[in-house]
Formats: sequence, structure tokens, C-alpha cells
Amino acid sequence: GEWHHVVVGWFPNHEGLPTGLPLWIDKVAVDGPIASGNTFLDPAAMDDARLWIGDATSEAAMDELVMRAAPTTEEKETPLMLVYRDSFRTAPYTAIAINHEACFVHSDKRVVEGAQKQFGLLAELGGRFEPVTNFDVRYGQWTDFDAKPFIAWSTSDETVATVDANGMVQGHAVGRCTLTAEFRGMKATYDVRVIPVDQPDLVLMCVSRLPRYHWEDLKNRPAPGDAITFVARVANYGYRPVPKGAVVQIEYVPDSNANFVLDRSERPMKVERKTIDRELAPLDEVEVEFEWTYTDAPVWTRVTVDPRNRISEICEANNERTELSNARPVHFGYDPAVLAKCYDERVINHVGSFCYYDWFNGQKARLDHLVREAVYDEITPEGIQDAFRTDQFTRLALGETRWQDEEWETECPYYDGGFPVNEPVNFMAIDSAIIHEFGHTILALPDLYGHPCLARNVFLTDENGEPYAGGPLLPEVTKWGNIMASPGEGQVECYTGYSPLMVYCHQWLHPVHAGQVQYYRGLRGPRFWGVHGLLIPTSRHELLVLDANDEPLKGAAVYAYHTTHMDAEDSSAKFFADRPKYVGHTNAEGRYEFPGQTDEGWDSPETDEADGAIDAWNPFGLKTKDTAFTPNCFGAEGMMLLKIVSGGQTEFHWLTQTMMNEEFFKGAKNWGVYTIRTSLKPRSGRDKTPLVQREVPEAIRTTNFKPVAKIDIESAVPDAQPEITVKAGESIRIDGSASSDPEGQPLVYRWHAQWPFEREYSFSDEPAYEGKAPDRPGETQILFYVIDGIRASDTIRVKVKVIAANDGAAGSASAE
Repeated sequence: GEWHHVVVGWFPNHEGLPTGLPLWIDKVAVDGPIASGNTFLDPAAMDDARLWIGDATSEAAMDELVMRAAPTTEEKETPLMLVYRDSFRTAPYTAIAINHEACFVHSDKRVVEGAQKQFGLLAELGGRFEPVTNFDVRYGQWTDFDAKPFIAWSTSDETVATVDANGMVQGHAVGRCTLTAEFRGMKATYDVRVIPVDQPDLVLMCVSRLPRYHWEDLKNRPAPGDAITFVARVANYGYRPVPKGAVVQIEYVPDSNANFVLDRSERPMKVERKTIDRELAPLDEVEVEFEWTYTDAPVWTRVTVDPRNRISEICEANNERTELSNARPVHFGYDPAVLAKCYDERVINHVGSFCYYDWFNGQKARLDHLVREAVYDEITPEGIQDAFRTDQFTRLALGETRWQDEEWETECPYYDGGFPVNEPVNFMAIDSAIIHEFGHTILALPDLYGHPCLARNVFLTDENGEPYAGGPLLPEVTKWGNIMASPGEGQVECYTGYSPLMVYCHQWLHPVHAGQVQYYRGLRGPRFWGVHGLLIPTSRHELLVLDANDEPLKGAAVYAYHTTHMDAEDSSAKFFADRPKYVGHTNAEGRYEFPGQTDEGWDSPETDEADGAIDAWNPFGLKTKDTAFTPNCFGAEGMMLLKIVSGGQTEFHWLTQTMMNEEFFKGAKNWGVYTIRTSLKPRSGRDKTPLVQREVPEAIRTTNFKPVAKIDIESAVPDAQPEITVKAGESIRIDGSASSDPEGQPLVYRWHAQWPFEREYSFSDEPAYEGKAPDRPGETQILFYVIDGIRASDTIRVKVKVIAANDGAAGSASAE
């Protein structure tokens, strides 16, 4: 009795596409897509080249079947775009409605004369309206694949307001007209009111909570009974003065339902009002203080400016903020030039004002909605025991002072998140890059850049000495040479172990994602771009390995390889040495328990020169060193590559820190069990699969020093960074063949030419780098390091100064 949109995709290993069979149900990826040694990679090896969808027990009827060839045959669209486009073409929507809050944050209902307003569309499916348009920018924005191509917009009076193909309305004259949207034979209308721009506009910028505490303080936050002050920062970002007597109101509403949501049934225990005793000129600002006694139980503080709406304003959607009293503070750094530009040039934002602060608050409001949608109530309130409040905006000097002396930087220790925004933004959209950074600073979610790794950085070899990477067990799945990624873990893009907030940054989350945004409780302490958690230690970590029949795989050989990262400012500079950190067998229950010590042959490239067993408090970290929960582009300690061998078959799987932390948040706090589903067949007989490891060369059995990278470039300043000057488009050759290894091991050469103004990187594995300088003048660099299979050398950074082709100052472009 229900309609569902089911998509199964067969992605071959070509054209840079993922490899495997992803499964989407109702536009959400629930499995796949990357294969891990499964036989369907080779159709010739399949017993039956047919795919069955459902069976007799499903009692399902297929209303419509859409068959597609490779996505590249359709205007180069990605598989995800096709999944969404097909849904908008075929889903049985029964009604549509125009949404004046197109970015899903509070927005004024009206249009301002001479300014724009973005409208979106909702469609009813199964008695529930869902968004079919999205408006966001950066980080693979979802606006590329929604219902926009199928919607026709119009207005009844174009002298009052016009509308473009994406639902962006432009106000021309004060008055009213009707906005109409047509989608798949259905119509929806909206009464557009265009208001004059020459009005005041009260803005509630933020509500600070004082005193603030340094993050190193054990007290960390107020204690019950402490006297605290809420400070409402109110400004006028309109073009007429706000008359004397504007009211600011605060309501204290206990979270009596204990669900971290302000419900209608919850009533304020106290309401307090104060009056601004002077006129507020345009750009004038005032602080209004409210004293309160802190309580242990969470209390909602709802601050409203002009609560009875007695002042006519440009925007009425920026007069209120509702936050928990025990919420942890975040702050933002802003560019004052952008703040001035928005007001002076009347650049409106999606909230409906000309105030830059409103755009910031809109991004934060979007995150608040995402977290509640994804965590509560599927995970229960325990998933969001902490909340975050916008506590402060800090001006950036932008080059006028040293960064460490910036007001933003000096005040950082008093906040639990936030970051400076000093980059181009689209004020009529949600900025997905900002939401992504919120994932770090507020939710303590990790970046796993370079996951999967490049095949060129996986040094594991088979029994014949041939590399696994690039072959059928670790196939390259992109044109850049990435090897297979981890399972989809329920995310829409179904990609590399990211949570849905960190990959392509959703504007809305399906309930299937509820279990993934669980890292709301950050650890307060030293941080990189905000508060990050640490890996949750458990007393025991196990793999549960299942065979092709989902039965325990007994006696399988398990090899766990730990990633290493080069300090080379190179997000691809992470590699797996052919030396497993842990080895062993699964038991009769298919379980492999990580031991308290690494394998005897383990050699940690990051801690010592000698191989041998090392005590380890978790599978990733070392006993003497915390392992950051947040591996980012300059650290990838949170990844392991598992090789599982049974009955003459071999498979590879990823294990990431995110998986471990998810087990912790699911309640397995003392015993982490991580299920690995394989396509390996059950073993016959009682013998365990033999463990086979590479012989460690005698020369490095005791000590293995890191290799030495060397190039010959003369420098006018001794010990200075090597530098060459070349003309635009000129050939470059740098020889690194003089590099060496103390033990005489063969070297892997790595050149990384960074051409930022060409918008791509250039890599090479040869002893000498040969390439062309960018076509435009500028400065860049070429990185060079060597690897002996386990250790990497220090990185040499060659500064490249590119001058105009007609400039006669260039010297030789060759360095040997």
C-alpha cells in the first residue's frame, strides 16, 4: 500500500565512476556502491547475469521501470543526479506548495522594493510535504539535481515583481501580485507583497552569556545558583531611524519535556521586558542586559525585539533568537568590508535583510535544524546532550595585524566553536562549505580527505610480489587513480565513510541518517578549527567477519594495515606500507580481537626506526600518543585497510575511526564490535588459513632510518628554500635521482607540482620531474619526497617563480 522509489545501479570500473552496485530507496543510498572483491565485477564469472528485484514474498507491484545506460550518455550527469531527476519525474506527488523559506531557515514573507527574494517548492508525497528545490552553494551543491528543471514560475504583474526560472523574485514597485508555480500539471500560488526599502530594521545580532569561561577551566560553565547575564546585541540595519521606546523581551521557558525542543506545551516561568531609551539611527547598536540565576536544568531563553510588532521594518524575521541557557558558546569572525558592502550597496540575504550578521545566523539556524532532524527523536534526546549558541561576532583585521594578534584568535579560548568567514558568499543561499565547517567546529565530525587512497600509495603486494592496488581486489575507481572506498553507511552519496553533513553537505537529512550525526558532544580542549572529540577508547575491539551467507567466517587470516601520512602539504600523501600492524585469525564465532600489542614485525614510520611489537591502547593509536578523532587533510591516522583471506580467496575492507565512534555512541562503550561482511565462501576443513607475510630484509630488521631526498639547485642564500625562475609555459626539469636510503632500499619518488592558478595538481613518480610552468605569471611550488616503502624523507619544497614569457629576466628552467 506504499509507493517507494528504488534504484539499483551497476557501476563499472571505467569513466571515473565508482565500482559496484549501489542501492537507493526513496532517494537515500542504503547500501554500496563500492565492491570489495565481489565476483560481479567480472560478469563472465557470474553464474547468472540477471538481477532480481524482490521476490514472491515481497507482495510488491512495479508501477514503472526506468532503464538507463551509463550516466555519461546523458549530458555527463552523475548517478546521484539521475536518481533525483528520475524521482521528480515519476514520484506520485499529489499537491504542491510555494515555500517562502526556500533555504529552510526563518525568512521574511515579503519582498523588498529593488531587492530579491528566493522562493522554493514543496511537494506532497504520502501525506507529507517534502522539499523538491534546494538553494545552496559550494561543496557539490544539491541545487544541481532537484526539481528546478520541471518547474515553471510566473507573476501576475511584472511591474510589481518578476520571477526567474529558479523562483528568484525581483521586487520592482510597492504593491501586490500573485506568484505562480507549475509542476507536473499542478499549480500553487503565493500572494507577493512588495514593501518599501526606506524603513528601519531592528536586528537581534546575538545574545551573549556572561561570564565566559576559558576552555581550560575545570569549571567550564556556570554552576547552579550562579548569577549570569544575558546580553542582547540589537542594531538598526535599516535606512530610517528606529524611534525611541523599542522593547526587548526575554522569556525563560523550562525544557520540561526534556527533549531539547521548544514545544508549544512548554510555557515561560518568567518574562522580562526592557525599553531602549533612545532613538537608534541607521547602523546604531545597543546592548540590553538581563540578569538571571543559572539552573542545572536546561531552560530556553527566547529574546524578542519589538515583540508586539509596533515598528514597521524591512525584515521581521530577524527579531528573535531562541537558545538553551546551558548551550555552549560559538563565535564568528566577519569581514567588516563585507558588512559595509551589504548595507551600503543593499545586498539582501535569504533572511530578508541587508545585514551580514543575519546571513551568519541563518547558516547556524540551518545546522540546528539539521541536527535535530538527524538525531532527535530517532536517537532519543541522549544524542544531543549539548547545544550551541551564537555568542559573539568578532571583527577581523584582515592583514592589519599578525594572525596571532587578531581579536578573533585571542578570544578563541572562550568559545566552543566557530570560525572566521573571509571568503565570497552567496547571500541568497545556504553555504554548504560553512555547514561543513560547522561539522568540525560544533559537531566534532571528521574530514577523511584522501579516503579512499590513491592506488599509487598502497604498497601492499601479493604472493608474487605484484601490487594489489589497481587490480581486481583494489580496483581504481576514478580517473585520478583512487582505489575502492568503504561501504556507503547509509549516506546519500554512498561514498567514503563521511557523515552526511561532511560529504556534499545536505540541506535536509532523511531519517535514515539519524544514526550518523551522533558526535554532538565535543570534547572541550585544544582544537583545530574548533572543538574536536578524541577517539573513544574501549577496553576491547573486535571484528566480526561474516561470509557470503552472512554466517561467521571461521579461521580466516586477518591482516590490518595502518595508514601513514607524509608531512608534505599534500592531501594524497597518505600511504599503506606492506607491513601489517596486526595479524591473526578469526575464531569459531568469526571474531578477531585486536591484541594489546602490534605484530612483531610492525614498524611505525611515525615513532621509531626499529621494528617490533608496540603496546597499543586501540587499533589506531599508540599507548604513548593520543590519536586525534578528527583526521583531516593533514592527518589520516584514523584509517585501516583490512585484508581477509579464507579458502584461497582474498578481500579488502576499510575500517575508519568513525565506525568505532558510532559503535560507542550506540551504547557499546566497553566493547567495540565492527561487523565486516564479505563475499568469501565458507571454509572447508578445520585448519586455519595460513598467515603469509613478507620477509623483512636483514638490512632493516634492527634499524630502518628514513631516506634522504636530494636535488641540486644552487641558492644565493645558504640553507634557503630552493628556488627557480621560469617563464610562463616554459619546460621545467628537476632531478631527484641523487636521493638515497641509508640501508640501500629501493625508493619511491614523489613529486607534487602545485599549480593553484591552473586549478589542478600535477603528480609524478619519476626520479626527475618534467613538466611545464603555468601559462600565467605567479608563484607556486613543487614538493619532493621519497619513500623507502615504510618511511618517508623530509619534504623539499622548490619555490617556482613564473614570469611573463616576454620577460628576459628568467634563468635556466632546468635544475639537475
